[in-house]
Amino acid sequence: MVIRFKILRMSVIKASVGLLTGLLLCLSCAKKDQQIKLHRAIANPKSEIIDSLSWTSKPSRYPGTNSDMHWWTWGSDSAVYIVDDDGKNFDGPAHYAHVLKITGTPPHHTVESVTDFQEKEYDFRHNIPNELVRRYVCGIVSIDSILYVTLYDYDWNLPDKILNRDTLYNRIQEYNPWHHLDSALGYTMGFIDSYSKHYGVAGIIASKDAGKTWTNIPDKNTPRFLGSNFAALAFLTFGPGNTQTPPELQPYVYAISNDNNWESGDHIFLTRVHRDSILSRSAWQFFDGTDQRPSWTKNESNAKPVFTDIGHAGHPTITYNKAIGRYILCVASDAIPHKENATPEERKQWDWASEMQLYESVNPWGPWSIFHNDPQWGGKNHTCYLPQIPTPWLSNDGLSGVMMYAGDYTNRTGEYYGVMTQEFTLVLKSK
Repeated sequence: MVIRFKILRMSVIKASVGLLTGLLLCLSCAKKDQQIKLHRAIANPKSEIIDSLSWTSKPSRYPGTNSDMHWWTWGSDSAVYIVDDDGKNFDGPAHYAHVLKITGTPPHHTVESVTDFQEKEYDFRHNIPNELVRRYVCGIVSIDSILYVTLYDYDWNLPDKILNRDTLYNRIQEYNPWHHLDSALGYTMGFIDSYSKHYGVAGIIASKDAGKTWTNIPDKNTPRFLGSNFAALAFLTFGPGNTQTPPELQPYVYAISNDNNWESGDHIFLTRVHRDSILSRSAWQFFDGTDQRPSWTKNESNAKPVFTDIGHAGHPTITYNKAIGRYILCVASDAIPHKENATPEERKQWDWASEMQLYESVNPWGPWSIFHNDPQWGGKNHTCYLPQIPTPWLSNDGLSGVMMYAGDYTNRTGEYYGVMTQEFTLVLKSK
């Protein structure tokens, strides 16, 4: 009996050791499984600082908002100001440009309209030059108490999509050019609009009364401010009114843009301007160095990209997470890249799914390391775009925050077409 008991005890011990070993192996496997998995080849290395991002809330659209894009800045009054495109908000007028003011941190926030740019002097599209461009608003930035908003143009003059020039020019000046279309005209205009090839920055407007009135409106004779590689500026914001810019980046204001087209660019470029000279074109400088040796040029055509992902560099944004000492680059794109020579069959695949990648770097010019990869952002029922993380919505330790985005502008029922927010947490890698 004693011998049998010893044998039984040894068997139990061996089984326990085996079970513990298996458990440790499983835990090890589970830890490995949590590492980022890429759904396609991405050249950037995986982050050695940030392990992962996890959503801690469901997506939420602010009631009454019905527009998209929503570029943001941190106002000197500590509110978040956003400029958006298309649609309407709070049953206001349908238009192609709005400024909204957000107070508080989601989900405990309020959103209100500041302006819908309805006044005649702000009718940007009727002031376009005699060219086939479709005008919108993009990046907004607060410098001290002054708000600046960028006007940018899409190039509707695609050689492979020939339309009657007078017909198209008259339509692109309207808010809604889609009325009374035959099938051929509707398809061609729809293709051009969904492709949205970059043309350039038309100008930068300014407001000294928190967005109520605006000056420096470009007219039909105003020369193009910036070219196609800098067409869709998104500004970096450091503190309320950009009053907390890191010493090594002062006294400049920085902005990034993708190239090619709105959702399927190849490269991201970086530019800067002295904070007192944002309206002076000659004051702008363009990154032409490397991530190891940053340098700047006055010659826009000599700019070099700070990020490359062929066909998947949609409108980008950068947020500085001061607590962890990292810049976060948010990039989304259509899962099926938009191409100017796409066939009708290929065109049908656009806008049904988007992907999102998040990168981090110690500098706004890189090098960039990936830490989040979502191959179908929004799931099977939604198409999201323009991810961004407002700095005032980050926690003090930088490990949680709120992302803002928009979605469902086409091919969807529109639940995400508005000011969308979603909470997240970051997990850092153990040292």
